[in-house]
Amino acid sequence: MFRRFRNIWKPSNYQGKSKMKSYFEGWYFKIVDKTEENVYAIIPGVSFENDGKATSFIQFFDGKKAEMNFFEYDFSEFKFSKNSFDVSIGKNKFNSEFIELDINKDNYKIKGKIKHPNIKNWPVKAFSPGIMGWYRFVPFMECYHGVLGFDHLLDGELEINGKKIDFTGGRGYIEKDYGRSFPHYYLWLQSNHFATTDTSLMASFAKIPWIGSAFDGFVAGFYHKGEIYRFTNYTGAKISKLSIGDQKIVMHFTDRKRRLEIEAHKAKAVDLPSPVEGSMTGRILESITAQVDVKLVELGRKEERVIFEGRGRNAGLDIGGKVEEIKEV
Repeated sequence: MFRRFRNIWKPSNYQGKSKMKSYFEGWYFKIVDKTEENVYAIIPGVSFENDGKATSFIQFFDGKKAEMNFFEYDFSEFKFSKNSFDVSIGKNKFNSEFIELDINKDNYKIKGKIKHPNIKNWPVKAFSPGIMGWYRFVPFMECYHGVLGFDHLLDGELEINGKKIDFTGGRGYIEKDYGRSFPHYYLWLQSNHFATTDTSLMASFAKIPWIGSAFDGFVAGFYHKGEIYRFTNYTGAKISKLSIGDQKIVMHFTDRKRRLEIEAHKAKAVDLPSPVEGSMTGRILESITAQVDVKLVELGRKEERVIFEGRGRNAGLDIGGKVEEIKEV
C-alpha cells in the first residue's frame, strides 16, 4: 500500500502489482534516427484480464512501413523494480536511462541498446503529480497518463532482421498509460521534430467517466526552450475549436493568457491492440509519420503576439473509440 501511494509522485514506475484483475500498464517509446528515415514506436506492457489471467508483451511499430508486430510473453518474464522505473520483459530492459532489446520471436529479430539520458518529464509537484494534475489522486479513473520524456537525444543502435540502424543523434519521446481501459473515444497527438530544437508537443482529448456521468477531458503541453505551456481542464483552459475531418484534425486550446492552435494532418495508420478492461482486445488507429502545424499565441488586451509557429514532423496521431460521437466546437 505504501509503495502504491508513493508511486503517485513517481509516474514512470510500475504502478500495478504482481496479481491484479482488469488492469493494464504500458510504456511508449518513440525513437527516430537522425536522418528521419527510421521511425519506430516500442510499447512494452502488461495485461490482466477480468479473471486475473496475466500476460506481458512488446509492441514494435515501424512507422515508415506502417507495420506492427505484437510479441507476447508469459507474465513470469515481466520483472519490475519497487523503487524506480526499471522493468524488463524477457531479455528486454526499459528504464529512464536506456532501452535494451533482444527479441527473437515469430521470425523477427531485434537486438541493440539505445540510451536516452537527460529526459525532460512533465513536472511532478506535491499537489499536481504529473500531467493529470489533481486527477491523479482520484482512485477510480478509467485511465491514467504520464509524460516521461518530452524530448531527448538518442545514443545507440538497433539491428532489425539483420539491418543495423544507428540512432545516435536522433530524437526520442516517452510516455505511459495505465488503468482499466482506453477511453470511449479519444484523440492523441505528439511531435518533437520541429525546425527549432528543444521543442515538443503533446495533446489529447477524451471522454472521461465521472461518478455515473462523463465529461470531455483534455490536456495539452507545449514544451519550448525549457518552458512548458499547459492547457488542461484543471488549469481552467477551454477548447475553443475542435473539428475532425477525413484528412485533418483541428484543436484550439485557450486560457486567459494564451491560445494553442493545432492542425494535425493524417498519415498512413495501422491498427494497434488497445486495452478493454485490462485485456488487449481493443483497436486504435495510430500513425507516427503524421504532420502537425502548431501556433502558440499570447493574448493581449489590444493585440496578439505569436510566441511560436511551426510544423512538427514524425508526429504520432491516435484516433480511438467512437470518435463519431465527439461534438465539434
